[in-house]
Amino acid sequence: MSFEADEVRELVESLYGAIDRRDWSRLEALVSPRVVVEVASSAPMGWDAWLAHLTELAEAFPDGRHVIEEILVDGSHGISRCRFVATHRRDFRGIAATGAEVSVAGIHLDRFQGDMLVAHRGQLDMHGLLQQIADG
Repeated sequence: MSFEADEVRELVESLYGAIDRRDWSRLEALVSPRVVVEVASSAPMGWDAWLAHLTELAEAFPDGRHVIEEILVDGSHGISRCRFVATHRRDFRGIAATGAEVSVAGIHLDRFQGDMLVAHRGQLDMHGLLQQIADG
């Protein structure tokens, strides 16, 4: 199946827009039930585990959002370079809320079939995130 670059860009923007709005039902509508997700060095996970990961971040950083700096498209793949910017408002990984404002780099590789996300690979600077809230 052939993809238009603009369609893939739009899907990437819709995906991260839904995450940033905490619109989990819209996000689920964009994600294949058989999605394979790899975040940093974790083992591959499915939708339920990924949603739990996203919810953990959303609870600790309720104003968190992806500032997309660049989207590259190759066929059905959207590659995005972004910053995750947020305020640490609740406990995260054993660190109580600090009120620290964070800004960390991320890179995502998303593959679509039709209008559904079927694979997500993400690298977020978790070391930088934890350092910023520890210093907060």
